[in-house]
Amino acid sequence: MFDFAVDREKCVHCGACLSACLRGILIDDGEGVPRLNPDNAALCSFCGHCSAVCPENAVVSPGYNGEWAIPLETASPVDFAAARAFILSCRSTRRYKDQAVPKEEVLELLDVARRAPTASNLQAVRWVAINDREKAKRFTALIMDWLDTVARYDPGMSGRYNVDNMLANYRNGYDPILRGTSNAVFALTDKDVVWGRTDAAIALTYFCLAAHARKIGSCWCGFGVTALKTFAPLREFLGLQPNDLVHAMAFFGYPDIVFHAIPPRKPLRLTWV
Repeated sequence: MFDFAVDREKCVHCGACLSACLRGILIDDGEGVPRLNPDNAALCSFCGHCSAVCPENAVVSPGYNGEWAIPLETASPVDFAAARAFILSCRSTRRYKDQAVPKEEVLELLDVARRAPTASNLQAVRWVAINDREKAKRFTALIMDWLDTVARYDPGMSGRYNVDNMLANYRNGYDPILRGTSNAVFALTDKDVVWGRTDAAIALTYFCLAAHARKIGSCWCGFGVTALKTFAPLREFLGLQPNDLVHAMAFFGYPDIVFHAIPPRKPLRLTWV
């Protein structure tokens, strides 16, 4: 587990990894080269900062079976203006072309999402994915069953959503849940993960931004998350275990709509302290 290693030929004794390790897991070996501190090794959260700050890629951070860090050419590949334009151009997409996103591309997006920051670097977020039109249709059908048998009798749900109208649209061939796309992802953790909901939300945000960079649209789906809390047929369909808790989900695909502007929003609400 503690497979920390240093390439002594590459190491320039700069001390960056030592200063980045705020828990004191690394110490100087007396020759300017870092080594594990046996007294503090159990405190390691496997954050990888020791390898991330090394300018020579000489450090193998512990916890990942000897995997080397991926070098960055620059500290940030884009400036603020480009990043702002990219982020603000990402919108919820609810109209899609009749074309599934290949599994290879979905895996690339999830590879970005799995690197999202998590509380204490626990990395407890797991994923379930749909990449098939018939299974997507089945998911929507189960959501409609939930709306018809559970949500309509819940005062909070029935007051917020027009269940009868949604069911009527569905029976007329419209998919009001996944909007006709074949793709969806679900971010989940065990129920006892304290910050699971926050971690999953951050990870799914990474996923959606990565998808946007691939010109793939996405939209979060609150209906799915709510139904998956208790609706047994839907949980069984996704193969969830009793301890699994889905915190966030999104459907996605190739957009059949083009956005040409950034719409207005409410003014910033801020209190300086």
